[in-house]
Amino acid sequence: MKNILFFLLFTFSLIISGCSNESTESQASQANSPAQEENADGQASAEGNQTTVEPNPSSTNEQLTEIRSMLKMEESKLPTKFPITDTEYIGAKINKNETDEYSISFYQTQEPVTINDESLATNENMIATFKAETFDDSSKQKELFPEVSLESIPDDMKVDLGYQITGMKEGAAGSSYLVWKEGRWVLQIKSISADELDTADIARKMVDYLEENALPVPNENGRIEVNYPENAEEVEITVRWEEGNIVYTLETAEVPINALMMTVSTE
Repeated sequence: MKNILFFLLFTFSLIISGCSNESTESQASQANSPAQEENADGQASAEGNQTTVEPNPSSTNEQLTEIRSMLKMEESKLPTKFPITDTEYIGAKINKNETDEYSISFYQTQEPVTINDESLATNENMIATFKAETFDDSSKQKELFPEVSLESIPDDMKVDLGYQITGMKEGAAGSSYLVWKEGRWVLQIKSISADELDTADIARKMVDYLEENALPVPNENGRIEVNYPENAEEVEITVRWEEGNIVYTLETAEVPINALMMTVSTE
């Protein structure tokens, strides 16, 4: 009887030991599984997945701070926001730098580059060019801001843009123009008449954006020209406004909302 009891206890001990070893080996296997390895940021990721790139919110600010320190003109203003993602960067090339004017082109880059980096000469992803120019001749300055009167618009030319803003649409020489005013700003969208572009819809989206985002306040005049060439596959936008005898200009081929965003951010 004792021999039988000893045999049963010995067999039970072997079974328990085997289960314990299997559990330990299973845990070790799971701990070393590539699917649960942690990346450098301490986040679990499956093997083969790309590591999430951390955004660089300070990169643009650092570039702008350096540009300001390089500009010779005292009244220097720059856009502070650009249409790039959190994984992209701003490159800047100073085209002109004098005490009475400056011109800077901004580019989208995939990695940080120094100001005036040689790679920008072949970069095709230009976002915008921003300029400041001092005028000693007020008459030449006024030429940049032709007068526009919207006090009495014929009913057949009126376009309701919302927020009690009425635009005027007219055609001339194969082109279509939609013009409206917001404060001291005149805004104009030009397109080819044959393209039948829905400029009213574009204008309403611009008006919507400006209800929540304020343009710079010019001393006298501000003007935004949105030009759609034939087939409206591209757009050319010029934004300019005057502060005293200085005229600031933004030129871009970005969509109108992006042009507004850069203008609104200027400081």
